[in-house]
Amino acid sequence: MHGEPASYCASLLDVGNEGYLDFFQNEIIHGLIASGGSTCRFFEGPYGSGKTHLLELLQQMALREGMVVVRTDLSSDLGLENWQSIIGYILANMTVIIKREKIRSLPKILEVLGRSEITRLDEMKSAFLPHPGFKNAMLQALQLDDMGDDARHYLKIYLEGGKVTVANLKKAGIKGVKSPLNQRNAEIILKTVIEALQLLGIPGFMLLFDENERTLQPNRKKPTRKQIFSALLLRHLVDACVMSSIPRTVVIFTILPGFLETMTVHYQALGQRLAMIRDTQIPGAWRWPVLALEEINTAAVPENFLEQAITKMGTLVEQCGGSIAELTGKMEISGQKILQENAGPGYKRDLMKSLSTLAVKGLKEEVCKK
Repeated sequence: MHGEPASYCASLLDVGNEGYLDFFQNEIIHGLIASGGSTCRFFEGPYGSGKTHLLELLQQMALREGMVVVRTDLSSDLGLENWQSIIGYILANMTVIIKREKIRSLPKILEVLGRSEITRLDEMKSAFLPHPGFKNAMLQALQLDDMGDDARHYLKIYLEGGKVTVANLKKAGIKGVKSPLNQRNAEIILKTVIEALQLLGIPGFMLLFDENERTLQPNRKKPTRKQIFSALLLRHLVDACVMSSIPRTVVIFTILPGFLETMTVHYQALGQRLAMIRDTQIPGAWRWPVLALEEINTAAVPENFLEQAITKMGTLVEQCGGSIAELTGKMEISGQKILQENAGPGYKRDLMKSLSTLAVKGLKEEVCKK
């Protein structure tokens, strides 16, 4: 097996997260978000411990619930210090399922909503939104059938955070639209889009940020100005969720170990809000805003995880018409070897790849025999 499985396969390969997912759906999505609240959650774990896998599970859950979802992979090219680039990425990549069709980007979502019966234009027109220009642009994007090609083109650029002049907008017949996305108005635009789409019937937002590189980790004793600025934006997001100034929104970060300890020392305003309890005698409570990945997994002990993973793979093989008579033993040997070679919680990626490879190989051999 090469590469990574598609995100929609995450639930098929999940081991030990079922309980937490049920809690998250019932308490966070159906409870807090449905009642108008917001929350910011952080999940900590080293490479290979399942951070991206968890985001994929939560992403699919939110899409099934009709929420708008954006997943952003933080890197040196797209970091939190450049809030303008992050919001531009969100505008161009937000995704929602409408009538079983996956729709991507703000302009496309508005186009689809504008042609459906769920659009509530009167409520949006009368609402006060933080960025009047973006509100007017969204209202006009809901009525694309009345526009020419130039108007559609410039409106799309504007709504995806691109640079477009007021002169070009007016020339194309677009009025009341100005102040395109920049570093200063990025947060206001995000709030405007979230509130506007909720007025149009979208039940909530989920913003997912995955730290794949050590973008938040200082290479020196002290964090850089960019990392301090990233921490400042994180604090703004946490406060916005606590005060519900960004309504019906779940913001989730997966982070590598070390970031929160660094921020507790060098940026206490964030560190105090997200301080983790490091007492191994106290199990992590699922309501805590910051959790280590092993605290949400009921198969946190490596041997238990291996046992449940083998059972999961065996079930999938049998569902595909294969036999697990010899496969289970091979998986046990391979899995035990991986556990011995990996002392920390980063064993999961290598383990699941190994078991998946054996499962696929076993199925191929059976097909060849037949």
